[in-house]
Amino acid sequence: MLKEYAVPPHIIEHSMATAKLAVFLAKRLKEKGIAIDIELVDRACLLHDIVRFCDFQESQYTKYGKNITEQQKVKWRQLRAKYKAVPHEYAAYEILKDKYPVLALTVKKHRYMALLDEEERPKTWEEKLVYYADKRVMHDKIVPLKERLTEGHERNAHLHGSEVQSKINTAKVDPLIYKLEKEIFDIIGLDPVEITDEFIDSYSMTDRRLNRRGIK
Repeated sequence: MLKEYAVPPHIIEHSMATAKLAVFLAKRLKEKGIAIDIELVDRACLLHDIVRFCDFQESQYTKYGKNITEQQKVKWRQLRAKYKAVPHEYAAYEILKDKYPVLALTVKKHRYMALLDEEERPKTWEEKLVYYADKRVMHDKIVPLKERLTEGHERNAHLHGSEVQSKINTAKVDPLIYKLEKEIFDIIGLDPVEITDEFIDSYSMTDRRLNRRGIK
């Protein structure tokens, strides 16, 4: 589907990093006895920004890389025309809902403002992890929540309508994201600041060694 929708390379890299973090957290929660569908978490992260480019202007296409083809640009123009009045989270939901309804709903709920909406806020563990992991990945790197939110607010302030409204919205939403972070990490017993790409790679390598030795 990433190929079918001509998702730009930098968005695929972001999605893969988001999946890396979310799957790591899902495995740690499962170790603590939490029932969670790890495959759903993985797929939802990989597809959460499948039409993210619909939020960008055509003039920004040149930033996607040197190997962008005219065919890809045509595909993006078609999708932007179809979903131009719809946030990319809702557009992804529309694409996925008929064939993958649970996956579609999990993807839909990663919208930044969703935590303020009783109906749309993430409720399942799968939804919570996709939402949270997306807020920890800056481009293709896992960074502390504060760093990611600061960068995201600067880049996406225009999506809130005005700078004043952006500040109002973030003052409401950001504390709820930190609350979600605490909920996750209180269970798994790790410090969220310690969770980096390198930490996950090292942790996974240790797991593989233990598995080979039959310890886990």
